[in-house]
Amino acid sequence: MNKLDYSISLREKGLSSNEIIENLKAKGFEESEIQYYLKKSDDMYLDQLINNKQSKPKGKLKNDMKIIGLALSLLLLISAFFGYVRIGLLGLFVIWSLVGYSSYRK
Repeated sequence: MNKLDYSISLREKGLSSNEIIENLKAKGFEESEIQYYLKKSDDMYLDQLINNKQSKPKGKLKNDMKIIGLALSLLLLISAFFGYVRIGLLGLFVIWSLVGYSSYRK
């Protein structure tokens, strides 16, 4: 493990800056190296946290529900054209109200 990875692993453990400095001194780092690696590990650790938060899918369930709702509404629209007007229009109203409600709800 190189020095930068070691300082990042200390940051991931949740140690404070003073505790990290003590551990780095115990490993034999020089004072200039300690300041450099402390700053670099902070930057890289924060970048990792930001990238991990952005990579999570947002609203995947909502999107799946919308697609299912739209597919059902297409089927209901087709059934309305084939003569089941009351069932088709009522179903369309229900499906579209659910899709609209999930679009504005956070």
